[in-house]
Amino acid sequence: MERAIPQYQMVKNVIKGRILRGDYKAGVKIPSENDFVKEFKVSKHTILNALSELIKEKLIYRQQGKGTFVAELDRELKKQVAVIVYRSDSSYYSKIVRSIEKEMTANSFNTILANSDGDARKETGHIERLIGSVDAFIIAPVTEGRKYSEGVKNIINLGFPLTFISNILDEDAVNRCVNYVVPDNSIGGFLAGEHLVACGYESFRFLMHRNALMFDPVRERLKGFKFALAHNEIAFTDNMIIETSDYDARNGYEKDGYMAAEKMRTNGKTVGIFALGDSLAIGLMRALKEKGVEIPEQVGICGFDDIDLARQWGVELTTIAQRKKGTGIKAAQLTLNKIKNISSNIEHITEPVEIIKRNSTVACRDAVAV
Repeated sequence: MERAIPQYQMVKNVIKGRILRGDYKAGVKIPSENDFVKEFKVSKHTILNALSELIKEKLIYRQQGKGTFVAELDRELKKQVAVIVYRSDSSYYSKIVRSIEKEMTANSFNTILANSDGDARKETGHIERLIGSVDAFIIAPVTEGRKYSEGVKNIINLGFPLTFISNILDEDAVNRCVNYVVPDNSIGGFLAGEHLVACGYESFRFLMHRNALMFDPVRERLKGFKFALAHNEIAFTDNMIIETSDYDARNGYEKDGYMAAEKMRTNGKTVGIFALGDSLAIGLMRALKEKGVEIPEQVGICGFDDIDLARQWGVELTTIAQRKKGTGIKAAQLTLNKIKNISSNIEHITEPVEIIKRNSTVACRDAVAV
């Protein structure tokens, strides 16, 4: 059960955010207590409690008979940045995290790492625990019901530097306030579709786990895949989507990919499959091989991410590769620029992707796995 935040704390956080963002400038008189009562529609007692907390934090001060003013900010850097990702030990996130740590260490900053496991409440809990001990956050945000977590909203309200990696929602109000570095998911989907068509497969599928279309990156990958088929005069229909279970999120849905083989129907045609992630693709590939399906002759499979396992002998998965190290370095640099007030701009970076052709698709049967 979630804790209810006291009203005075919510009011305090909003006013504090305005101060830290510079909406209320140092030395300038803030609105009166009565003005805040009207704005927040709370009692004067609540406003007094909120202002009292801000005075204790030396963000504002009172002058008898004149009002309440914003103090000169002298925020001492803690030299620490929090990084929150789904799973830091995954092949995908581990490379991003390592590059962030390396860049932060080179700039004399410590990195505090936390895992959300894709749980918005867990992400919020980490943020609440760390917000008093770090200078900024780098987060692969969890989204639920097409919304960011309460923790993310709290970071923004308090004016802390925040950089998103890997995943964003199409939510302008939040995205205008944060830096982000994300892969070009739409182009990745297009490259996958173009390659599978060029391989000569006769029918096509898009493999995803249950409810995956709630997430913007997945929708973008599917959009690019559809466009590639349309570009080759192939009509996309809903029965081309294979939706499997979502029980194995901790392992990138590999077991769910394995179970998806039960839903595969080729109808006597060769099939090109684009899976939204490598682990999902690898699970499907293993199950199909056990069933005696010839890969890549009967079924070709393309994943997304280029995780370490995709490169191994016996897997050799064709995939869309992201620049994971580059993502981490750029995210760290954007964050440091904000902390050091080097840049006041919000930057949105879309990282290029490329297709790595291996033996899971016909066109590269003779290629050497990278």
